[in-house]
Amino acid sequence: MVNETSKADLGYIGETYVIAKLIRDYNIASVKVPQQFFPYDLITNNHKRLEVKTARPMLKRSRYKSKTYEWFVWQFTRQLRQIRRVDSSDFVVCVVFKSQDLSEKPRCFIIPSGKLVNPEIRKPLEVWSIKEKPRTKGGIPRKSKYWKYEDKWDLIACQSS
Repeated sequence: MVNETSKADLGYIGETYVIAKLIRDYNIASVKVPQQFFPYDLITNNHKRLEVKTARPMLKRSRYKSKTYEWFVWQFTRQLRQIRRVDSSDFVVCVVFKSQDLSEKPRCFIIPSGKLVNPEIRKPLEVWSIKEKPRTKGGIPRKSKYWKYEDKWDLIACQSS
């Protein structure tokens, strides 16, 4: 029987991974305080507020013209109170695992919080996903809009808050 990692533990694993990636270049502080809410998880010494989201693959299905299509995504959720706060995060760091058992090294997407919006109504997204494998058009991979943020750790140093 496989030990299933709880959602809370998965979040701590993601936060620990992000701290390990950044600790060489930054002093990192966790803002976790029992019984208190913060719209972000970590803050760097250059005052960047990071919200860390961690996910495992999730199977999605769609039916079209009597065919069923399946694909894997990493899905993320933000609480409304995280989005609505003036002092919300500068970046959402999406830590994703390729396998359910977390045996492989995760991938990271460093997405500016301002990019997580619904373009039609221009409101922040509560739920979004990143497709595990890029789509193809004529055999050429077309990655989703969030793939351009894979391993963009330099954004944390470059952009001003």
